[in-house]
Amino acid sequence: MKTPAEDALQGEIAALGEWLAAQGLDVHGDKSHADDGSRDRLYWRYGYFTGLKHALAMLANCSATPH
Repeated sequence: MKTPAEDALQGEIAALGEWLAAQGLDVHGDKSHADDGSRDRLYWRYGYFTGLKHALAMLANCSATPH
């Protein structure tokens, strides 16, 4: 059984995936091949950092909602 937090995160992932795909990006590709010092790696890690912060905020908001 999925939690409301999981549903919220999956919705965010789907919406962002559609937007990224519309920009011409392969959302299913593996970014691990990027060199550690490359600009692509920097942007990927910054995006991941930002996403984790956003996910944490979403989880905090879901836990504040009475069930």
